[in-house]
Amino acid sequence: MPDKFYITTAIAYVNSEPHIGYALELLYADVLARYHRMRAEDVFFVTGTDEHGSKILQAAERAKADPQAFVNKYSARFRLLADTLNISNDDFVRTTEPRHVVASQELWRRAKLSGKIYKKKYVGLYCIGCEAFKTDKDLVDGKCPDHNTIPELLEEENYFFKLTDYKDALLKLFAFRPDFVVPNGRFNEVKEWVKDLEDISISRSARQLAWGIPVPDDPDQVMYVWFDALTNYLTATGFPDERYKKYWPADTHVIGKEISRFHAVMWPAMLMAAGIDVPQQVAVHGHISVDGKKMSKTLGNVIDPFKVVEKFGCETSRYFLLREIPFNSDGDFSEARLSERYAGDLANGIGNLVSRVLAMIEKYENGTVPSIASAIIEPTWLAYQEHIDNYDLHLALADVWDVVGSADKLVTEREPWVLAKTDPAELSKLLYVLAETIRHISLMLWPFMPETAENILARLGVTHDLGKEPLSELQTWGLLKPGTKVSKGEPLFPRLIK
Repeated sequence: MPDKFYITTAIAYVNSEPHIGYALELLYADVLARYHRMRAEDVFFVTGTDEHGSKILQAAERAKADPQAFVNKYSARFRLLADTLNISNDDFVRTTEPRHVVASQELWRRAKLSGKIYKKKYVGLYCIGCEAFKTDKDLVDGKCPDHNTIPELLEEENYFFKLTDYKDALLKLFAFRPDFVVPNGRFNEVKEWVKDLEDISISRSARQLAWGIPVPDDPDQVMYVWFDALTNYLTATGFPDERYKKYWPADTHVIGKEISRFHAVMWPAMLMAAGIDVPQQVAVHGHISVDGKKMSKTLGNVIDPFKVVEKFGCETSRYFLLREIPFNSDGDFSEARLSERYAGDLANGIGNLVSRVLAMIEKYENGTVPSIASAIIEPTWLAYQEHIDNYDLHLALADVWDVVGSADKLVTEREPWVLAKTDPAELSKLLYVLAETIRHISLMLWPFMPETAENILARLGVTHDLGKEPLSELQTWGLLKPGTKVSKGEPLFPRLIK
C-alpha cells in the first residue's frame, strides 16, 4: 500500500468574507498535497469552516440574520474560494455538521473520562476577537494587541481542561520531535509558552452563548470554540469510527502564526488526554502585508482574492502568491509587482520559451518530436524536491525558472536558425533537449500551476496522468517520444489588458 499523507489547513472563521491571507494558506496546502500525490502517496487533504463562537453570533446579530443562515452564507463563500483557486481538497468540514458534533462530543467524553476536565467558577478577561481568555501579560496597555480592544470581564462556572498536567509531556514531545513545529523560530516561541502553562476554560454558559456544541451530559454549557474547532481534523477522518486510523495522525497542519499556540500546545494536549496520537507536524506560515502595510479593515487595504483572480486569472494568481510570499516568513502583496511577474516570468518567460521551441519544431521538424538526445536534469530535481520538503515553496519555483532561463540561454547561444542551415542533425538534438526540458518544467509546475502544466503537456502531445503516475518514473529523461505531434497553440500568457 502507498504511504498516506494527511494534510489540513486551519478552518476559516466565517464571520466575514475570505481575504487573500487565507487564499494563500489554501495554496500552500494545495501545493504540498499535489506534490505528495505525485510521489504516489495516498493523500487526504482537508479544509473547511469554523462556525461557532461569540464573534459569529455577534456578526449574525448585526446582520439581523439567523446564525445558521449566516454561517451557511459565508461557508459557501469559502468553499467557492477553494473552487476558484483550483484547490484539490478531498473534504470540506463544517463545524455545524452533525458528524462534527459527534466527533467533538466524543473527544470531550474521552478527555473527561481521563480526569482532565473539571468544573469551577472562573473570573477572567475574554477577548472576543481571539475567542480566548487573556492574562495581564498578554495585553498591551490593557488591550489585546491583535485586535486593539479591551477584553471583557467574564464570571462564569465553566469546565476547565488540565493543560498544566501536560507540561512535561509536551516538552518530551518537542524533544523527541525536533521538527514538530516548523519553522524553527516558531517552535522556539511554542517552547517558551509551554514553560508557563495554565489550565484553560473550555466551555461557556449556554445562557451567555447559545451558539455552540452542547457539552455532553450538561446542556447548560457549550464547548469553547477552540475545543470544538480543533476537533475538525479528526472529524474529517471519520472519528470516532475506527476507520479514522486510516489517515490519523495528521502529517501536516498548515496554519497561520497567530494560532500556533492552539495547534502546537492545546491540540496535542487534548489528544493526549483522549488517548489519541498527536499530529506529526505543525507548519506555521507568516502574514501578508499590502504594499508594505499591514492588511486591515481600518486601512481599507484588505485584498479580495476573488477580485485578484477575476483580474489576473487563477494560474497567474497562484504563481504570484506562491513565488512572492515565502512560507516561512511574512511577505508583501502588490498588484504592481504581480504585473511585473506576469510580464517577466510568465509571458516573456515560460510562455515565450514554450512558444519558441514548439514553433521551431513545427518549422524545422514537420511538427513532430525529433530523435532522443541526452541532457542532465537531476540536480534541479534534487534541489526542487528538497525545497518543497523544507516548505521553501518559493525557492522550488525559483528552481523551475532557473531551468526556464537556462533553456532560453541555450536557444540564444546555439542559434537554431543557423543550425538549420549548417547542421540539421545537431538542430534536431537541440530541439529534443529543449522539448524534453519543457516536459520536465511542466512536471515541476504542476503542484503550483496545474492548468498551465497540463496545457503545456497537451501541446507536447504528452498524456501523463499527473498526481497518479509516480513522479519517480516521470522524472526519467527521454519519455518524450520521437515522432510525437506537437502544437504551438495560442500564447500561454497573452498580454494583460489594463
